[in-house]
Amino acid sequence: MKNWMKGFAFLAVAAALSACGKQGNEYVGNWEAKQYKNRTVAIERNGDNFVIKATEPSMFKRGTLDTEVKPAVYKDGMLEVSTAFGAMKVSYVKDTDTLLMPTMGGSMEYRRVK
Repeated sequence: MKNWMKGFAFLAVAAALSACGKQGNEYVGNWEAKQYKNRTVAIERNGDNFVIKATEPSMFKRGTLDTEVKPAVYKDGMLEVSTAFGAMKVSYVKDTDTLLMPTMGGSMEYRRVK
């Protein structure tokens, strides 16, 4: 009888833990800049980490789009991307289901594409 109780307790704990989502799942999906429709971000899981694919107008070829792919890690409630200028932190705003992505002049807001 004790073995049955231990087995049941183990299954209950395992079910409770599996019901909890992985940290950072709120970032996964496709996003579009609120001000500029031609700027998009796709965030995917890569094991325990993430991949961010950012697409925006090319600085060098007018009328074309460039896509940059960067790895990211979930740290302190945000996605962190290493850049040549230091760590860039992407934050998620739960109330509005939006992302705040750093830019040279501040940040740009992205909304989820449904």
